[in-house]
Amino acid sequence: MLCQRELIALALVPALLVSGCASTGGYRQSYTTPNQARLAQLSESYNETLAEGCLAGAAVGGLAGGLIGRDWKGAVAGLLAGAALGCAAGSYVGNVQNGYAREEDRLSAVILDIRRDNQSLANLIPVARSVVEENKARVAELDKAIAAGRMTRVQAAGQLADLDASRSQLQSTLGSAKKRLAEQHAVIAMNTQNANPQLAGIAHEELARKEQQIQVLESELDTLTKLRSVERVG
Repeated sequence: MLCQRELIALALVPALLVSGCASTGGYRQSYTTPNQARLAQLSESYNETLAEGCLAGAAVGGLAGGLIGRDWKGAVAGLLAGAALGCAAGSYVGNVQNGYAREEDRLSAVILDIRRDNQSLANLIPVARSVVEENKARVAELDKAIAAGRMTRVQAAGQLADLDASRSQLQSTLGSAKKRLAEQHAVIAMNTQNANPQLAGIAHEELARKEQQIQVLESELDTLTKLRSVERVG
């Protein structure tokens, strides 16, 4: 019989494969700072994980099955259910509802999914903040150059490609995160009536954490948008 540590390791293999594939993609945009390049990498990886889903779904199912079943049969069943969840056509809500028979299993799978999202967003936040601070300094320099007559507004705006790229990446990531958040809300609302109250509480805690992190990233995006439309440079 496999121990819990082995079950978790087995479940994480597909997730690692997805992560490796996502991180090897090339970026056409050349960035001025490492933080800007890192933001692009994290945003692309997050969006690809949500879009592709097949192996990641298997990892979620395997981990949930292993922890709930506590034996190798539970892990295998979870991996198969997770693969169906990730690969099946249709909505996230429908896939979860059809992929797991019990409310507890559905909640467990969604909790693990939200925790994965939360980790990705937690990694993004400090990088996004650094990118915002870098762009604040950059816009301040451009404003001074315009005021001193060393540069026109058009020339200055042409040097903000990095800011525009970072803003676009955050917009895309937030759009994906909000869409999945709404779907996760729906799944949890549909599976808390007869489920373990403690499990339902964990689900709501994870949702609240995700909402808070989305709000933080929205604030950083708003700052980038305001920087892009300042009086001189915008």
